[in-house]
This record gives sequence, C-alpha cells and structure tokens, in this order.
Amino acid sequence: MAPPMTLPCELEEEILSRLPPLSLARFRSVCKQWNAICNENRFINNHFARARPQFIFITNSNIYSIEIISLDGVDPTIKLRELPSSRTAYRELYLDYITITTCDGLLFCNYSDYPKVTALWNPWLKQVKWIECNDKYFDVSGVGYDNTRPEKVYKILGSFISGCKVERVAIYECASHAFKSIDSSNEQCPLSQVKRFSVSLNGNLYWRTRIPHTLDFYIRSFDFSRDIFKHFCLLPCRENHFRDVLVLGVYKGDRLSLLKQCYVTRSVEIWVTKKKIDSNNNGTDEVVWIKLLTLPTNNLPNLYNKCYGISYFIYDKTTLIMCCGEDDGGTRAFIYILSGEICSRRFQLILGFSGVVTVFMLRILSRFL
Repeated sequence: MAPPMTLPCELEEEILSRLPPLSLARFRSVCKQWNAICNENRFINNHFARARPQFIFITNSNIYSIEIISLDGVDPTIKLRELPSSRTAYRELYLDYITITTCDGLLFCNYSDYPKVTALWNPWLKQVKWIECNDKYFDVSGVGYDNTRPEKVYKILGSFISGCKVERVAIYECASHAFKSIDSSNEQCPLSQVKRFSVSLNGNLYWRTRIPHTLDFYIRSFDFSRDIFKHFCLLPCRENHFRDVLVLGVYKGDRLSLLKQCYVTRSVEIWVTKKKIDSNNNGTDEVVWIKLLTLPTNNLPNLYNKCYGISYFIYDKTTLIMCCGEDDGGTRAFIYILSGEICSRRFQLILGFSGVVTVFMLRILSRFL
C-alpha cells in the first residue's frame, strides 16, 4: 500500500490562510502542525491581509457575526451567525454597564457594574480571561501592542477610578498580568474620547479630537511601544456644521480612513491615508490623505446621533459597507451597501428581543495572549 501523499508545508499554509475565522478555528485542532502554523506571527499577518471584515452585533442576550456575501456579484447578501461563546463573557449583565473595544479580532469587555472586571475574549477560539482589580475599577479606553517586538503582547490603556475620580492612568500587559502607571500630566484629551472615538491600527490607538475654538480636528495617538501620547496629524476636512459626522476607520488593514457626512446635505465623503501607517510613520507632515469616494444623498440615513455607533469598511475602493443602529434605540439595526450613485442594498435586522445593539467589526482570527 502506497504511503499517503502529503502537501508541501507552504501549500498547506496558503490554503489555511484563505479560510474564514470560524473554519480556521475548527481546522487548527486537526493536528499539531496546523495548530503551530496558526500560532505563527507570519501566518497571522498573512491572514490579516486576506480576511474580509465582519460586523459583530452584541445584545443583552447574544452575540452575532454578520458576514457580507457575494460582494463581487450583482446581488450581495448577509449571513447571520450566532457565536457559540456568546454568553461566556457576559455574566448576564446589561450592556448599559459594558464598554467593549476590539483589536485584531479580540473583544475586550469592560464591566462598570458590580463586579468591576474586564474580560479579554476571543470569540473565535472560545477563550476568556478576566482582569480583576479588587476594590478599584480599571476603566478600559483602548487596546494595542508594541509593534517593534516580533511577538504580539497585548496591552490595555485605561485608568483607575475611585468613586468618580481618576486616580492614575495605567497600562495593563496581558502576558505579564502587570499594571504600569504612565505619565499623563500633559495630556489634555480625556480618556473618554479615546474610548469613544479610537481605532486600533498596527498596535497603536488613534482617535480624533477637536482643536479648541475651531471647526478643525486632528488625530491623537497612543504609542504602545513607548507608552506615550502623541500628536499624529490633522484630519483632511473640517466640520461645516456642528452635527456633521466624522468616523475614523481602518482601510486595507494598514491605513486610516475617515467617513464624513454633512448634516445638511447627507452626502458622504470617504478619505484614506495614501501610505501605510506603521512604526516608521510618526505622523505630522508625513501623512497624506486622498479622497477615495464621494457618495450622494440617495437613500442614505442621517448618521448624527445614531444609537450604538457606526461601523464601516471599504471594499475594492468603490463600495462602502456601513452598519448603524436606529435613531431612538430599539432592537433594529441596518446594513447599507453603497456603490457609486446608488444604495445597492439595505438590510434591516430585527433582533426579536428586548435589549440594545452594539456594533463592532472583527476581521481575523488571532492568538489569545
């Protein structure tokens, strides 16, 4: 009997890198070799580059992933899937008391009700770790990692709260389970803005903040390799109305994007950075923005004051996929697929039970550290 044929290791890795996160989570348990491949930084980065974003809906009772199907075709649709680890990191608490941030496909759930804890959660691998701070509350603002190191060691930026007062700003390192205080004496932007407006890109946090007494904004960042706050760059456009919407995002996995909607006309502009944002890019004059898309008002909602936030991503330089909740709460959310002069599809999600919806976007499978 002839021995079974085996594929070259490079070909196996190429096939695995093309799998969606849930499938990859199953396949990594087939053998030790595949599990080892999935843990390599090179493979994780390759999977980053290939994966399409997914929306994550979080409610009081469940968590769902939303995948956009057939974006290359004439009739795109969505696939709703309940994640099997939905209830693990909730402890059946209300979302009104939970803040959730994302980084590399991981969810970081911060509970401000009792008990005051933070869950580090990989829904794809069904892994949860808890950070408990005894009698103090560690308020999470964002998550990143030191991008100068070969391995990813995740860090959490936050502040210790006693009563209603911020005692100190600190970093929690997930690998060592240790807190480190950082100097924030010169930081004028409150951490609440980081929590509300930030995105995680290549290990660092970026968020928009207003230049005082103007309609202009700039991007502030937190560098997890040096544990410092710093100025990054000006936004490419300004507010024309105080209800204009400005939402930062990630483009192609290595660039920043900006969605701006004019409150008066409802038209949408999409701006992206021309070059990759990495450890060699220090911001300031090095950052160049280009206007990628201008979308008309046809069938577009007014995005001002949308409940539960706005998430979006850009597909193939021509299509905006956007998700947002209702204006006045409730259990409905909408996904819009916008291309050229038309809103090609609009999906309404009626979740069928009481509770709120929070919209996030996960992109890939990551190791849980």
